[in-house]
Amino acid sequence: MKRLLFLSMMCLMALSMQAQRCAVLEFKAGVGISQNDVDGISAIFITYFRPAGYTMVERTQIDKAIEEQGFQRSQMTQAQMVRVGQILNVSKIVVGDINVVMGQYNVDARVINVETGTISATEGATFATSSYRASMQSVATKLAAKIAITPGQTVQAKPSTQAASTPRTRSSVEILYGYLKIFPNEIGEFQSEPQTIIAQINKQAMHDYNSWRLPTNEELSLLRANNYLGNGKYMTKESTTGIVLLVTDKEKGKAVPEGYIDLGLSSGTLWKDKNENGFFTYDEAVSRFGSKLPGKEKLEELKSECKWEWNGSGYKVTGPNGNSIVLPASGFRYCGGSVTFVGSDGNYWSSTPWDSGGAWSLYFNSGGVSVDYYSRCNGQSVRLVQD
Repeated sequence: MKRLLFLSMMCLMALSMQAQRCAVLEFKAGVGISQNDVDGISAIFITYFRPAGYTMVERTQIDKAIEEQGFQRSQMTQAQMVRVGQILNVSKIVVGDINVVMGQYNVDARVINVETGTISATEGATFATSSYRASMQSVATKLAAKIAITPGQTVQAKPSTQAASTPRTRSSVEILYGYLKIFPNEIGEFQSEPQTIIAQINKQAMHDYNSWRLPTNEELSLLRANNYLGNGKYMTKESTTGIVLLVTDKEKGKAVPEGYIDLGLSSGTLWKDKNENGFFTYDEAVSRFGSKLPGKEKLEELKSECKWEWNGSGYKVTGPNGNSIVLPASGFRYCGGSVTFVGSDGNYWSSTPWDSGGAWSLYFNSGGVSVDYYSRCNGQSVRLVQD
């Protein structure tokens, strides 16, 4: 009798294990890489992804399910991915995104529980081109281990047939309530705000906008209410973990010139990424740089709209869109004197005069930032702008 009971349990366990199926969708191309290149890299992942306790669905079956539903592979939402998983009768579906930023590959892979439509495991890596094969093998192996079914583990054999909510499918930028522009596709799931990726997207003025950013909690609620989101947690300005879908409330922009940074300021002003060499009197600065010298109002905008973080020798200045510049505390030169306060104080000219003897400047130290007037004969730093 005990032997019969043991055999019955083993049979049930085997059936349960056999019933688990998993499908891997080819990864999506993000910033700086083509879909063809991504397909080749994701094929390496698929080769090494073999989680214990699962039967892997063949590529032809996955492609057929996607085609029958009329989904566009490179633009599938998470809800559509879940739907493909339901059709394939799998319990887990693996998806991912690949971005190339500053010559580095950034891979984010995630496992979606088809029954709940939620993400049950994630794995990622950043690597150079020369190590992509070993890196993708590592990502595949680690992710497989996270969902592996051990002998005796109780699992649900068949996913629920309850359909997940299907968000609106977009092939281009859509505008919600006449002002909120929505990036056509999610750029992946992250544990912190992907500032470098967002900066690259804005630098390239993707989809004709250069002010893409994270939504606020309120904007996310509007997106959800209007069926723009799939299942899962989304990242916002207030909660910087989750799936990233970018928005903007600005007008169309333009590609940012080399050497300038778009901070997402209300005026659209672009700030140069480094100081001009040396110190200048006010008259020298105005004569040499003309309209590229920021006016007093641009200094005040920079002060009021940006986040200022002292780094020990200057400020990191982060704009509303997440991009940033660094203003070093390069000191200044008193009229006819020598340079002083290097590393503790910073003085930057504006183009706006105060009176015949003075002009407006940006001044800061570790204690704070102000816009004030200083003698025109002082030697101060210059940071240029472009409208």
